[in-house]
Amino acid sequence: MKNLINKIKNYMTLPERWANKTRLFLIWGALCLLANLFCTEANAFGGDQNYWVDWVKKLANGGFEKFDGNYPPLYVFWLWVVSKIYVLTDIPVDRTFMLKFVCLWPVFFVHLGLVDVVSRFVAKSRMQPVMANLVMAFVALNPALLLDGPVWGQVDLFPCIFGIAALYCVNFKHKMKYAAMFFALAVLAKFQMILLLPVFGGIFIRQYKISWRGFPAMIVAILLVFLPFIVSGNLGRMLSHAYVNTTSQYPFATYNAANLWMLTVGNLSRDATPFFGLSADGVGFLLSPSWVGKILFVIVSVYILKCSLFAKSLRRTFELATLSAFAFFVLLPGMHERYLAYAVPFACVWMALDLKKSWFWAVVITALCATNIEVVNGLSGANLWPWISCAAVLAFVFAIIHSLFPKFFPCLGGSIQNVRIPRVAPYVLLSVILAVNLGCEIRDSRPIAVQLLPNQMYLTNLPIEAYTQEYGKPRINRSVDGKKLAVKGRSFDNGIGSHAASKILFRLPADAETLEFMVGVDDEVSGGGSVKFRITSSDEVLWSSDVIRGNQAPVWGKVNVSGRESINLEMDANGDNAYDHADWLNLILTKKK
Repeated sequence: MKNLINKIKNYMTLPERWANKTRLFLIWGALCLLANLFCTEANAFGGDQNYWVDWVKKLANGGFEKFDGNYPPLYVFWLWVVSKIYVLTDIPVDRTFMLKFVCLWPVFFVHLGLVDVVSRFVAKSRMQPVMANLVMAFVALNPALLLDGPVWGQVDLFPCIFGIAALYCVNFKHKMKYAAMFFALAVLAKFQMILLLPVFGGIFIRQYKISWRGFPAMIVAILLVFLPFIVSGNLGRMLSHAYVNTTSQYPFATYNAANLWMLTVGNLSRDATPFFGLSADGVGFLLSPSWVGKILFVIVSVYILKCSLFAKSLRRTFELATLSAFAFFVLLPGMHERYLAYAVPFACVWMALDLKKSWFWAVVITALCATNIEVVNGLSGANLWPWISCAAVLAFVFAIIHSLFPKFFPCLGGSIQNVRIPRVAPYVLLSVILAVNLGCEIRDSRPIAVQLLPNQMYLTNLPIEAYTQEYGKPRINRSVDGKKLAVKGRSFDNGIGSHAASKILFRLPADAETLEFMVGVDDEVSGGGSVKFRITSSDEVLWSSDVIRGNQAPVWGKVNVSGRESINLEMDANGDNAYDHADWLNLILTKKK
């Protein structure tokens, strides 16, 4: 009878436990989603965005057969999907917000998945509500993950979810058959996931009697990933670029990574240069960052392998994974500023499993990683201001409501708690938001072109007779820095990229009648700049604008040029000329009929 009562009690508490677990994920999953979308509006790291442009172009033009990027194949599949989006919508591939946004879709879902995983572990750990929410906030709003992914524009979080799955499965006999497959997928997503080998390998060896059963699934997964490259005849070159050549691409002891080698030999020092001025001949080459770093990492890896052979719990597994990723960043040469980010997801899972032992190290690793990334490419960009402004206004409105009606939000929270929302809701919401945003980006990314009438021509078809410009030179159909003309998110095929202060002289045909145009500050300055435009002829001002600032929509204008032999397109810097990259757009010259 007592056992029956206990079973009934357990049954009655299941819905409550389910609700708590689901509620944690729904709340922090939604906040994670908002944080990722907000940070995506920040300025990306230009160098890496150039790689995405190059690789998407190659996949769009030649498919897997022509792809020669140095990225592992699993993420290349997504780049291929991105290339098809550009091909189907007939949008030129360029370094725009749309490219960054679409390339980051896997990161959005993986970060949401990480919040999901941690919420399940937190619910099982019976943490106090305050501590449970603090852990969830740490994962959902983790500054290192946000700076590395949506701000920077990188996808380092993507392979980690496969690594987490591999470490989870290898700890349970009934899930062991999937472990090798997930580990292989992690390495196929990013070669750096080899850092998990000492941890995964130790447990895999310890469970060798059943772990080998995962090899068939692993082989099938590898073949499926390789299949497009096999069919296209590009497998060998892809493997060479992604796993061999990439190891020597950055022959530096450290590449902006704040680790042992930044401390001892400095940034961008050659990794093969021996210490103490020794010669590289003989055994001197062994005393270089390249060899010393690898030897130190092997020593730590052997220690981790030994520990993993005797690891009996999931929390110990993720503790060792965090240590291995930390050692990978601190000891090995050739590390980038972002590579400590590989330790953060494993530290987050470890914290959910063993908060008392892990919280300090999770916070330290996150702080070090976020600071390192912030130094190189921090959170900035004019597109962030609308989000911040909306948040400030909403917070003020909520504060007024709370002041006038103190019981409103507690009552609202109680009502929401009674609503059963499916656990998949954040994933569905993210999918809908991404689809809607993609539609808007496709609409805004189509170059604004016009159909010219028989008596019309572009002014840019005429030669520039003379110009003065304080920075660079006028560029036809490109910005002053050589990028695609873009103002307020809209791109333009025709125009002149210039920099205030400037003056550009054109000779007009005798039958010229009117000139229509648009003006604006180019998006390449990320919301900076303030410029005044005017058109003059023989010292007479035909048209002038108010001050036009960055992130402002293009302004339309039209002037009568009948009887004018020439016109000057002038820009005034409005004081300081910093960031005054400005464009004359769609300059349409209409002739008399």
